[in-house]
Amino acid sequence: MAFAPALPDAVHDLPLPDFAALAQQANLDGLSPEVLARFRRRAVPEPAPVLRGVAQLANDARDDVPTTLVCCSLPGAQVWELVHAGHPMFAEVARLTRVETVDLPTGHWPMWSRPRDLAEAILRAARTT
Repeated sequence: MAFAPALPDAVHDLPLPDFAALAQQANLDGLSPEVLARFRRRAVPEPAPVLRGVAQLANDARDDVPTTLVCCSLPGAQVWELVHAGHPMFAEVARLTRVETVDLPTGHWPMWSRPRDLAEAILRAARTT
């Protein structure tokens, strides 16, 4: 599914919103004022075609690739509830045959809030596949 299919054609890119507005859409847990300032300095606008577009996945072999979902804003149990309820954002997860979840309780950007823990989770996943 497209993230923002109704984004007007006149919009060419979407800069990182004000953090107060962003906090209404995404979980900012674990991000100190210093980290938020660094995030703001390094942020680049999201190209509008990426937000309006839909990825066309054609090779069903992807369903059998070992997959680890690092669950940050939502715990893994809630992700599975959404998968089983048929939520469109998790439609592709429902197709996976070799998937595990790892809970990393933090906000939407673990690379900023818990980078070491995220790296360790990725390393563990890579070692077990």
